[in-house]
Amino acid sequence: MDILIIDDNSLHLKMCRILLEKLKHSVETVDSFSALKNRLASIKEPRVALVDFRLEPGITGVDVLNLLRKDTKWRMTKYIALTADVAEKGHLDGAGFDDIIFKPVTEELLAEILRKYE
Repeated sequence: MDILIIDDNSLHLKMCRILLEKLKHSVETVDSFSALKNRLASIKEPRVALVDFRLEPGITGVDVLNLLRKDTKWRMTKYIALTADVAEKGHLDGAGFDDIIFKPVTEELLAEILRKYE
């Protein structure tokens, strides 16, 4: 499955990429909101986008959702929020994400969540 990871933490990007590739997924990564906007036209629509909820100062995963959902190319993508803060669940419930993964991310957790979207 094609998966896009959008996260400003390079260690987390690398860890998620390794885990997803181990699960035989094709992975593309983006490390900032501006990089996403610049590369949007060239990124193949993924089946799933893993979006860090606190992407960078002043930018949240909701901003990413709003950007991507404006483009009909991204209409079939499933959006999964990534967060280390369990207290953010209330903010995420009505934000439009298809699912939530609480960090730290494990291979087993990724496999379980992604099975829903195969």
